Amino acid sequence: MNKRKVLYNIEVMSFKSFNLSDNMTNALSKLGYHEPSPVQKAVIPKALRGTSLLAQSETGSGKTHSFLIPLIEKIDMNLNRPQALIISPTRELARQTYEFAFAFTRFFPKLKVRLYTSEADVSDNLEGKSVPPQLIIGTPGRLEDLLITKHIFFLGNMKRVVLDEADMLLDMGFFDSIEKIFANLDEPQTMVFSATLKQNLKDELLKFVRSDFEFENDKVMTSSGVKHHLVDIKHSGENPAILSFLNIRKPYLCLIFASTVEKVNSINRFLKENGVQTIYFTGSLDDRSRKKALREIKSNKYSVIVGSDILARGIDIPDITDVISIDLPNDLEFYHHRAGRTGRFGKSGDSWVFYNADSVAGPLALQKEGVKFDYFSLRGDELKPETLGPTEKRKLTHKKELPENEMKDIKIAKALSRTKGVEPGYKKKKKLAIEKVKRKYRRKAIRESVRKQLNKSFKGDED
Repeated sequence: MNKRKVLYNIEVMSFKSFNLSDNMTNALSKLGYHEPSPVQKAVIPKALRGTSLLAQSETGSGKTHSFLIPLIEKIDMNLNRPQALIISPTRELARQTYEFAFAFTRFFPKLKVRLYTSEADVSDNLEGKSVPPQLIIGTPGRLEDLLITKHIFFLGNMKRVVLDEADMLLDMGFFDSIEKIFANLDEPQTMVFSATLKQNLKDELLKFVRSDFEFENDKVMTSSGVKHHLVDIKHSGENPAILSFLNIRKPYLCLIFASTVEKVNSINRFLKENGVQTIYFTGSLDDRSRKKALREIKSNKYSVIVGSDILARGIDIPDITDVISIDLPNDLEFYHHRAGRTGRFGKSGDSWVFYNADSVAGPLALQKEGVKFDYFSLRGDELKPETLGPTEKRKLTHKKELPENEMKDIKIAKALSRTKGVEPGYKKKKKLAIEKVKRKYRRKAIRESVRKQLNKSFKGDED
């Protein structure tokens, strides 16, 4: 079999050109899907022919319907047995996919879809097992427990399997559960979808998943509709900087990312205390709180959402206009997932990365990877465009070399101001110590200049 890799130069076509059933084309039209995206144009015809494939495309490109459409189209509605399986890495992604799939039941009355995740008790998951679903959606651990350990359904008719956000499945350590599920299936058509397809992921996948076709967009990490901005907040503090930015920018719907749960909670609390209506979402919330938060987020009840990187992957929040990264994730690839929450499905959006002199490494690394930023500075109630970015500022800062003795005394001052633990005002103490050394050397330079001038005067008098 010949494996082919296809990029984005695909001719214009409509859903009708896929030879879908009238029922499906009518459903897509009524659900608001009129023209397939590039990944859908590449993948759907192959999927309908039973081809196993790997597909990589940026967030917001329509990957979910790339597999839902052919799965539902190929299900035998008269056969009440599991025929297709979608494996998602998180409860939120699984539920979102379920909601997309369940929307089709209006047009396919015999279609039965079930969701199996840890957000429900096992007893709840077992309800209704006397009428098996044709399409199963769930998370790896719960699927392994119900389908493999408890054998709640006969899997002999399971012909198609989708691994959604496969890189996340790998990173979260779910491949053992997935291998156990595949060991109980009879070589199904397998479709793997991911925002990234690194070589280590491909190597891991190909141990038990065949691939006859690859679709890969390796040129665009984030939608071309997203503009990237670096915002120098100096030392104004992250929380006050966010508040100032929101007051200046007044975004329609803003998603603020922080890398830790503690920072998410701090930002959310600070904004609420200052009169901003916000909601937050992290992986630390219990099941009930997570479901409630997602419902409220998707209801457009709040214009500011604060979240951890769990919100950066796959969860679709319509109409986000601005994304703020108050810091950058350790894995910079996640920046593209964050930025990809806006500018989705042909819309435009803005991604803002806050930084100061102590946190320029991440922005510089993103620039080296090819992210094209423009530059701003945030001062009080003013967001000003700048011509210089962190690279140019660093060059200016280090252009004038300090004398060796002064550098040595500055290092000593830094060391003497350092404490065993992180104390309040530590940075201010360090800054004052450094300024004291610099003032000392400025006074010394002035005295030296005066002495030279006096010497010149005395020499002139002698002449």
